[in-house]
Amino acid sequence: MKKTVYCLLTFALSANLYASDLNGIKAADIKDQNALDLPAPAAAQAAPEQKTGKAYNNVYMFVNNNPSWKQAEANDYSNRIEARVRQISAGQYDVSLRTDLQSDWGTIYKNSANYYNLSGNGMYLSMSEFGGNYSISGNVTGPNNQNKYIYITLYKSFDETSFTVSGGGIYLSINKNSINGNFDDQQYSKKAIASIISLALAVQVEKTPAAKSAALKQYDQRIWLSIGPGFGGWNTVEASDPFSRIEVGLRKIFDGEYDAEMTTDNSRDSGRVSHFFTSRYEFRGGRTDLRIEEWAGSYTVQGNVAVDGAPNGTVSVKLEMRQRFDAFSFYIQQPGIYLIIDKNAINGEVDTKVYPKQVVAAITALVMAMQQEAPGQQAPEK
Repeated sequence: MKKTVYCLLTFALSANLYASDLNGIKAADIKDQNALDLPAPAAAQAAPEQKTGKAYNNVYMFVNNNPSWKQAEANDYSNRIEARVRQISAGQYDVSLRTDLQSDWGTIYKNSANYYNLSGNGMYLSMSEFGGNYSISGNVTGPNNQNKYIYITLYKSFDETSFTVSGGGIYLSINKNSINGNFDDQQYSKKAIASIISLALAVQVEKTPAAKSAALKQYDQRIWLSIGPGFGGWNTVEASDPFSRIEVGLRKIFDGEYDAEMTTDNSRDSGRVSHFFTSRYEFRGGRTDLRIEEWAGSYTVQGNVAVDGAPNGTVSVKLEMRQRFDAFSFYIQQPGIYLIIDKNAINGEVDTKVYPKQVVAAITALVMAMQQEAPGQQAPEK
């Protein structure tokens, strides 16, 4: 009992002594928390890093498949993805890709009955067929020189030119008219997607029989000009066909006037496209003087185009251009030339002995200016 009473008295006296010590401390004597010898607060723990997860990019590509010329093209202009494939000999295909501001070239070789190989700028993919399905594996170098290993399968869908790709951050539905789906752009670059699509297009070109037509014999040049915003910031709008070696660029100077530059094979010409009259567009440069004029809803393409080797150094042109659906689409169909024109492309065939490539390039420059100046049409985003 005495021990218990002693312990209680000791505890009470100790508490009073500590309280009296604290009462003796003035505020001025406390310069920081170390004066009270208090423990420092625990450091706040950093918030855990938030994982962003997958970022899917939707894709809708229009497919233009021309078995007569052994070519196929898929493009999504809003997403800036384009793939072109052209068969140049048995078992060999040229490949042209455009993704954002980058252009890439490659070649597809078919080494056996069921084995394909794509090689080119930062692309090395192999594809093998088994039971109508195609396995694709290899590497594609994307932005910032990042190397992506690819292993996917094109599963046969409705026929031998239709496929689906599903799994691993990519889903695509492929047929001869369109390619729809999405992909995780943290795993796949646009270049990787375009490379995969080029292999599918090669199969379509190979498996689609050419239509027999005597009318094609009069044409010796396939035209396939893609129209889009200028790459690199110089041109306002441009059109190119790497296979026929035609390029046209327009750079807006001020309202209604554009500098134009045309490259056909190894020849380069420049001039000025003007729209000072509501019904007329004129292209003048060197010996070229070509114009498109509208009258009562119909259009006439008339004038002269400079062509080296031609009599007097020019080719005379007089063509009718008819409107199709809207202010952006037309067609020209006369002996020696057949062109389908819309705001995304100029496709068709020409007899270059009658209408050389320079004529097609000059018409393209005028049409692109018309599309730029059409009511409600805004310059494409760069």
